[in-house]
Order: sequence, then C-alpha cells, then structure tokens
Amino acid sequence: MVLLMAATTINYIDRQTLSVLAPLLQKELHISSLEYSYAVNSFLVVYSVMYLLMGRILDRLGSRRGMAMAVIWWSMAEVLHGAAVGLKTLCLFRAMLAIGEAAIIPGGVKAVAEWFNPEQRGVAIGAFETGLSLGPILAPPLVVWIALRYSWREAFVWTGVMGLIWSISWLLLYRAPAESNRGHDAGEDLTVAPAAMNWADLFTAKKAWAVGLGRFFADPIWYFYLFWLPKYMADAKGLSIKVIGELAWIPYAASLLGSITGGAFSSWLVRRGTRPVKARLDALLVGTILVTFGVLSVYLNDIFWVMTVISLGAYAMQFWGGTLDTLPTDLFPSQQVAQVVGFGGLMGAMGGVLFTGFTGFVVTHYSYTPIWIASGMTYPLGLTIMYLLLRDTLNRDASQHGAKTPVV
Repeated sequence: MVLLMAATTINYIDRQTLSVLAPLLQKELHISSLEYSYAVNSFLVVYSVMYLLMGRILDRLGSRRGMAMAVIWWSMAEVLHGAAVGLKTLCLFRAMLAIGEAAIIPGGVKAVAEWFNPEQRGVAIGAFETGLSLGPILAPPLVVWIALRYSWREAFVWTGVMGLIWSISWLLLYRAPAESNRGHDAGEDLTVAPAAMNWADLFTAKKAWAVGLGRFFADPIWYFYLFWLPKYMADAKGLSIKVIGELAWIPYAASLLGSITGGAFSSWLVRRGTRPVKARLDALLVGTILVTFGVLSVYLNDIFWVMTVISLGAYAMQFWGGTLDTLPTDLFPSQQVAQVVGFGGLMGAMGGVLFTGFTGFVVTHYSYTPIWIASGMTYPLGLTIMYLLLRDTLNRDASQHGAKTPVV
C-alpha cells in the first residue's frame, strides 16, 4: 500500500506541474486560456483511450510488470516537458504523459483486489488513493520553489526523476499473491478467477456502464480542480503565483481526508451488515451532497471562505472517488477489475475532454460562474443513473439476504 500510495502521489505531482506553472508558461510560450485548454485536452483525449487499453494490458501483464513499465514511460514524458518550445510540443508531451499515467488507478485497484477481501478494500483503495490528494498538496509548493529558484523547465525534470526511482523499488519489492506466501488468503484465489472479459461483454454489461457513467459525470469536475484551480485563483481572485503556491495545496489536503474517510465509511457499512454494493452507493450519496458546496466559491470574495468551500468540494470529490473505485471490486472478479476500471477511466476522461473544452470556451468568452454551477449538477445526475443501472443487482442482493421489500 505504501508503494501504491507513493506511485499515485508521484503521478499527480507530475500531472499537476503544468497547472501550477500555467501562468508562467502562458507568458513565456504565448499561450491563451483557450490554447491552454488544448494542452489539457491533449492529455485527456489520449488518457481516455489509454485508460481502457491499460486496464486490459494490466490484466494481461499483471500489476507488477505493467505498473513498472507505465511509471517509467510517464516519468520520461514528464522530463521531456522541460524541452517544450510552444503549444505543439507541449501538447505532444502531454499526450505522451497520458499514455503511462492511465495505468495508475487500474493497476492500483487490481493489486487491491488481489490482496484484500471486500471488508478491507474500501479502506485499502482509500489509502492508496490518498496519493491523488498528496500529489496536488505537494505540487504547488514544490514546483513553485523549483521554478522560482531555478526555472520552470527544471521543475518538470525534477518531478519526472521521482517516478524512475519509484519503479526500481516496485520491481524489487512487489509480488502478486500467487508469487508470495504472505497474505494469499486475504484476496482472491487467482488460479480459479475468471479470465479477462472480451470487449463485447464489457460494453454490454450494465454494471460496467454504471461505473463508467458515474466516472463520466464526476471525473470532469475533479479534472477542473486539478487543471484549472490555480489558474482560477489567479484569474478570478487576483492571486500571485507566490500566494497560489502557499494556498493551492489546501483543497487537496481536504481531498486527502476525503479519500480516507470515503473508503473507511463504506467499509464500515459493510462490516455493519450492509451489502457491499449498497454500502458504496450510500457513501456516494453523502459525497454527492457535500460536493455542491464548492459552487459557493464564485459568490464569495473573502479568500478564507473561498478556500473553505472549495476545500469542502475537494473533500467530497475524493470521498466519492475512493468509493467509486472500490465498486468494481464488488461487482467483478479481480482478473476483470482493471479492465472495468479502465472502462470507467475512459468514460471519465471523455467527460473531462468535453468539460475542459467547454471550460476553455466559457472562461475565455464569459466567466468561471457557469463552470462552477455545472460542477454542482453533474454528481447528482451521475449517481441517479448509477442507481438505475444497478437496481437489479441491489434487488438481488436484498432478496438473497432476507429483505422484505425491494430496493428502489
């Protein structure tokens, strides 16, 4: 779990470096806000496709080899960002980064499904996904310090080297349960687990679409927090890059708590007797309610309250995210989990591409207000669709465990 958390942290430091440096890069490379959205989307378009393919690749290669290859690739791509000379090269390097970074969640969830039982998985996934928050927490002060002390180009080089160091540790230390005598009974017996699904079964499974559409409506808002929040603080609130470096980590610190408490809450419900799928959906409902507080940021001027409501929204997003990433482990066997998580990532990134393009246009021609309002509407819509798609599963679980009335 320590290795997975470290990899996720490095992953999000690497992808966050661009957003932290956006004000500097826009001036030096002469990039407008709309063109910045092109750079973001060059990552997300490739990420969406590779998320799906990486899930299948990881199911084929295994988490050990697959994760090592992916981290080495994205680390080299991060280093290359330091050689960007304009929008085209920046977009190229963002696309290369996306190829490797797409492996982090499918690979991590696959390893959890191999090593942990259903009562433990929510906590385990919440634990390693704290890296989704640790990365953005560490990125602003770290990247700004390197950029101001040396240059923005060196910031990309330094952050890229971290992944290369991690990959050595992973190859030396990690073994799947089938290769180790420790903890084999905690997860699934891989010798009897079903093989990876074919594409037709994947794209026709209601349960897979529930995961995918949940990600489609939720992930774009998290991407907005990742790629646009420092820029929003500069454009709409008038903060300097120095102040952004001092404050931008706070919402991600709150999201770190969301990763931990979201997974712990759903696992607590399972331990109290709630069926795993129902427990995850109940936790998602809590996150859906809390995420709407972020919308208030556009109506507040005091930076303390702005950061408070944004932080509450960020907390809720990772409360949701850690729980949603646990759901495939309850719906599918471990040898199919990475593929389903990859499908969810494809849908989430597709939503991110659409929302990012929308954001670039709206921010350039209007303001950030419509974007924030939309951020409070997508989560309820996504959760409603998930309940509808999983209704048969919920009713079947309820009838099998003595429920007197169907779940609606």
